[in-house]
Amino acid sequence: MIVISPRLVAAEVLLSVIQQQEYNNNALKRALRQNGAMSRQDRAFVTELVNGTLRNQICLDYCLEQFSHTPVKKMKPLVQVVLRMSLYQMMFLSVPDHAAINEAVSLVKKKGLGSLAGFVNGVLRSAAKGWRDVAFPDKEKSPAEYLEKKYSHPLWVVKMWLAQYPFAFVEALCAADNEKPKVSIVANTTKISPQALKDQLEAEGVQVEEGHFLPQVLSLKGSADVTKLPSFQAGLFHVQDESSALAASSVGGKEGWHVLDACAAPGGKSFFLAEQMGKNGVVESRDIFPHKVELLKEGAARLHLTTVQARQQDASVALEEDKEQFDAVLVDAPCSGLGLLRKKADIRYRRKGEDLDSLIPLQRQILTAAAKAVRPGGVLVYSTCTICKKENEGNRTWFLENHPDFVAEDLTPYLPQKIESDSLQDGYVTLFPHIHETDGFFIARFRRKEAEK
Repeated sequence: MIVISPRLVAAEVLLSVIQQQEYNNNALKRALRQNGAMSRQDRAFVTELVNGTLRNQICLDYCLEQFSHTPVKKMKPLVQVVLRMSLYQMMFLSVPDHAAINEAVSLVKKKGLGSLAGFVNGVLRSAAKGWRDVAFPDKEKSPAEYLEKKYSHPLWVVKMWLAQYPFAFVEALCAADNEKPKVSIVANTTKISPQALKDQLEAEGVQVEEGHFLPQVLSLKGSADVTKLPSFQAGLFHVQDESSALAASSVGGKEGWHVLDACAAPGGKSFFLAEQMGKNGVVESRDIFPHKVELLKEGAARLHLTTVQARQQDASVALEEDKEQFDAVLVDAPCSGLGLLRKKADIRYRRKGEDLDSLIPLQRQILTAAAKAVRPGGVLVYSTCTICKKENEGNRTWFLENHPDFVAEDLTPYLPQKIESDSLQDGYVTLFPHIHETDGFFIARFRRKEAEK
């Protein structure tokens, strides 16, 4: 009988992220698929170890260096990974110290680094005794450094947010980024009601809660892989964060409309729009990458959404055939992704502040191309999954200044009353993880002026 060690699987995933620069979500899915014989409990443990260790990596390294003469960056990658995830178990999962340490030593030996087993044992034993007494940077004197080390957020991100929001707001945001997110899904209302879907999911052994804002959104617990559920395979729902669903809802799609989803992958917004608009309408769902277009087609087919038409297209290039052809265009632009730190923890270590300098011109180029496709009197919705005023409010202001044929339009009629913001009437809103319990998201709505007669 083959015994699969969940800690070994987690360590190999983390090594792929460090050494091969693989995205943690992709590496984790591959590892779980390759080790399909693991129990549901072990699969959940691997997922928690990988994502939790990445979410808290800066904090873990800071604590480890209080107990090691060797800086973490100079350690062998396997030792880095083993020390981080072992300390994570002690600090955040309440795993008994002796269990975490013994498993770490065993793992290092199993991977051929027995000569370093004593070092790993010594560091972790010292950390077990002393991590509770580690002194973080002073909150009053060095607020940015405190937030960086305590909540594992890059210093440039923390400094940017502190320049825009009060300290208590930023600390709450950082804390929310480190919480384990729920899985949000959207009921395919062309096939089933939200309540009937809830009942079916519960019959399949999944814990289900209603979403915060939209009736067709549900939150799931207790399901490590939703794609294996019979209800998923029957096309009764698609996975989508409620923030993204709210962006699609902001379009206000109506039956018979012709809508363009310019940056559509992974497809949730297109599917939401198609479900909202019914059988009499068309959603042109486009993406620049061929493999993502195939995923869009597969998703639409599984959901039996025949009104979704997927094709490859660069959203930054305006097509003559698109000119003034759409009742609404949704631009969920490529962005820094700083609203996704709960779900994609490795973004913290991939993004750099200077990345914004290349993203903003691209976002504006896409907005300009999209604007040409909107018919007079039609709608343009711009959204991002980031918390960055340059990419969000800055681009909104730029767009209005450079496209006088568009005006900002009140978002209030298109979003649930539970969402409160002083900016709604000005046509935009930012959703925050610690306030709205969604991904961080920005939504702005514009209306193209009617042609003069």
